[in-house]
Amino acid sequence: MSIQRIYNVISEKDYKEHSQKARKIVEKAHSIIRKPRELNERKMFWVYRVLGKDAELKIPKKHINDFQFLIMHILKKPKENRFNDLKSYYKLKEETIENLKFLLFPDKFPPGGYNEKLKKYGVEFYNPQVILKRLDFKDFIDLYALITYIPLDVKTPFVQDLIDEILSIDPIDTKISLYKKIKELFRSLGPYEKQMVELQLKNISYYHYRLMSRKSIKGVIIDGSNVVRYNNQDSILRLVDLLDNLYIENITFFPAIIVFDRNIEYVLKNEEDKDILKKMSEKKRIYFESPADELIVHLSNRHGYYMISQDKFNEYQFDKDKLLEFRRFFDE
Repeated sequence: MSIQRIYNVISEKDYKEHSQKARKIVEKAHSIIRKPRELNERKMFWVYRVLGKDAELKIPKKHINDFQFLIMHILKKPKENRFNDLKSYYKLKEETIENLKFLLFPDKFPPGGYNEKLKKYGVEFYNPQVILKRLDFKDFIDLYALITYIPLDVKTPFVQDLIDEILSIDPIDTKISLYKKIKELFRSLGPYEKQMVELQLKNISYYHYRLMSRKSIKGVIIDGSNVVRYNNQDSILRLVDLLDNLYIENITFFPAIIVFDRNIEYVLKNEEDKDILKKMSEKKRIYFESPADELIVHLSNRHGYYMISQDKFNEYQFDKDKLLEFRRFFDE
């Protein structure tokens, strides 16, 4: 491989799509971390997508206020000793700190370990600015896209098929036995193949990445009508978004059961929402019941599943720790 090989890769259609997704993720994470006072556990998931698993495992072990303070300290005066303070406090790897510098200042710092990761193309640069010039990159986000891309000629049919299988997992439809089978296949991968799969999933679906990479997977019951009515929006689109974001700090949720009130169709405002509801109703784990609350609590108690709802269910007996507010699943 050579510089010419990188030129060829950059011209691939798959690469262009990957580059656009990678830039969207980095720019979103950059805008979030540059406003440390507004950081919360949910927004931090965007930051972890760039900083990597080392940060994802270590930073949540301490209070988010600590991270906010250290980032504010760095932004005020981005000196090396302040980065070292954060590194020491969380016991982070050097590559993680390099990724943090990149995320905070993508026009000044390259992503961590870029030289090692460029070796798959058979090249090595000692000056990151040379990369921008030689490859006509806008900034180091373009370099991040390059080093997180899996070239077509090193993807095996097995790995690509497994990625497709993982992405096909539907929390309200896929059988639990099939999910377990797919996860066992993922666990059987070697370190390099596993890294390839994780890189792809992070760019495509963070939910599916967590389904494969995290141990704590729990079932959940969703109060469908309550989510649809959230903030008086009367739209099913919020529920669709929720199914792509079924994870919180320490837990990823699968399978999911949705319980609607029987009158849900009449709550929806437009035909598009009603069409989505009709297609959703064909899935395995969709129920229509009135009162819905009684069935939601019953299923939670029976299976030990969590519940997502803004309701308090005060008239029912259940494990209060298993009731999660809907707003915890969005970074608004």
